[in-house]
Amino acid sequence: LLLMGRKLYRFGTGLMVLALALGLLLWLGYGIGAGQGWMHAKLALVLAVVGYHFSCKRLLEQFERRTNTRSHRWFRVFNEVAVLAFIAITVLVVVKPF
Repeated sequence: LLLMGRKLYRFGTGLMVLALALGLLLWLGYGIGAGQGWMHAKLALVLAVVGYHFSCKRLLEQFERRTNTRSHRWFRVFNEVAVLAFIAITVLVVVKPF
């Protein structure tokens, strides 16, 4: 499971870097969403998801050292936080509420 976790983290990191680069290109290169409230909210959520990604790395390292002390219920809730953030980001981009 640890090998699979490391591979998944590397794969996710590559996709994150690509998504951030393309998002910056759209925002800075083409001005999509510049100066609009929904874009500021989206960027805040994106920064939170990037922080979530790095906290996943810390958790993976704890598993590798066998020092994890959290329960399976905590990990279930932790997993859903990212899903809710991605749903909120998608709604902000599609609906552009403000």
